[in-house]
Amino acid sequence: MASQGDASSSGSLTPPYRHDVFLSFRGKDTRSGFTYHLYKALEREKIKTFFDDRTLKRGENISTALLQAIEVSRISVVICSENYGSSGWCLDELVKILECQKSKQQVVIPVFYKVDPAHVRHQIGSFGEALAGLKYNEDKVPKWRAALTQVANLSGWTYVNGYESDFIEKIVNEILDVGGVRNETDLNGLNYQENNKYWEDVYNPTLLHHQLNTVDSGAYNKTYNKLKKEMEEADVYNKTYNKLQREMEEADVYNKTLFRLQKETEEEDVYNKTLLRLQKEAQDADVYNKTLLRLQKEINQ
Repeated sequence: MASQGDASSSGSLTPPYRHDVFLSFRGKDTRSGFTYHLYKALEREKIKTFFDDRTLKRGENISTALLQAIEVSRISVVICSENYGSSGWCLDELVKILECQKSKQQVVIPVFYKVDPAHVRHQIGSFGEALAGLKYNEDKVPKWRAALTQVANLSGWTYVNGYESDFIEKIVNEILDVGGVRNETDLNGLNYQENNKYWEDVYNPTLLHHQLNTVDSGAYNKTYNKLKKEMEEADVYNKTYNKLQREMEEADVYNKTLFRLQKETEEEDVYNKTLLRLQKEAQDADVYNKTLLRLQKEINQ
């Protein structure tokens, strides 16, 4: 499980999240391969994911939009690939992500894609060569080095070879676990947890109040049971809502298919009637021609 920033106090509010996951990656290494496949796997789980060439609007300032997207994301997945360290852009993203880990308790999951985490941690190998090529940004290099060391010290995932689909599935499963929504993801992705934030805000302070100020254990237990029941009812509501949505989507597909088949049947019926009419007309014409030939023959005789 990837490390997270310092835990907030029980009374603090969760920052407003627009994205469940932000993907930080080196485009020329993984954009159309590993990162895209990870993005599609997250999308299938209805996890709202920021993937720059899919999420940015046309004409939007890319650097500003990316930094803002990081701030409003719950989880950042940093895909360290061979050329990640050669991009000042990627390294600036990484610095921002680690700042949000500390200030917004954002979860950071590093993925070491065909690179040795030790190379990232100590900036050796391709990462050492990459930083050496960024001398024009000497003022930023110390921050970049510190960020690479910090992210490499987090618990993450390392891919060397094997089936990428299986590796991606493990990452998606961790994201579902981190979001606390395994088997509960609704059409708003990880916002299921946000929907239950109200219960967490009421539940924890109320129990703490009774633990500290109530000597009557009966009152404490009643409050505990009441709030637990309310949380379970909210959970049932969300499950029912998701089930009905799926059934409505399936019914819509069924109706569209039925309508298409009815239309095709009607068109086939029109075709058959037209064919029969033309056959009858052809037969009538044949009779007419035979009659005409017979009459001409009789006249000639």
